[in-house]
Amino acid sequence: MRVVDMHRTIAAPIGEVFDWMTDATNYHRVPSVRRVVLVRPGDTHGHGVGAIRVVNALLFRMTEEITEFEPPTFMRYYIPRSIPPLRHDEGYMRFEKVLGGTHVRWYSRFEVRSPIASDLCTLIMVPVIAAGFRFTLDTCEKELRQTAKE
Repeated sequence: MRVVDMHRTIAAPIGEVFDWMTDATNYHRVPSVRRVVLVRPGDTHGHGVGAIRVVNALLFRMTEEITEFEPPTFMRYYIPRSIPPLRHDEGYMRFEKVLGGTHVRWYSRFEVRSPIASDLCTLIMVPVIAAGFRFTLDTCEKELRQTAKE
């Protein structure tokens, strides 16, 4: 298993950052994301527990299921299906109010399921997943900054 554990402080209120980051329909504006579909709404504004969403990116397609949703501080998810196929045993976003904004921790532990060279394939996927996290956090930060100026 490999881990992507990204930390970022975004200069915006915790509620706004949580709402933006946990609403995957925002992700269609993230570079490299082609399409996002909310397949099944969750129990909280469509994005809470039980929500299933499919994210199609340039090098990756995944189905996410939201398993915990505690606004405005925590969301846990699971990836039951993906291309390439992953074994995903932990994924979450944690939000904390800090001086100057909101600290976001986005954590995912996974490995590529492959009969051949699984370790190598997993190693190759780490920077792909990390770039996706970074692009998403960059887009969130940029859009919330624009909203604050208006």
